[in-house]
Amino acid sequence: MSKKQAAPAFTKHQLVQSRQFSNREKDVLNAILAEETTYTVQQAKEQLTTFLKKEVI
Repeated sequence: MSKKQAAPAFTKHQLVQSRQFSNREKDVLNAILAEETTYTVQQAKEQLTTFLKKEVI
């Protein structure tokens, strides 16, 4: 039986400092992520995608 390991979670600051995201993506993440919450990289990417696909009014 194999156990699934939870993906590591990071703070907003850690994600914004990551090389995984472009400067543009870091700016958006800095604006949309909460300070007191931790996110996996996948969650951060999902938040980013959701934000960027919103309709502009």
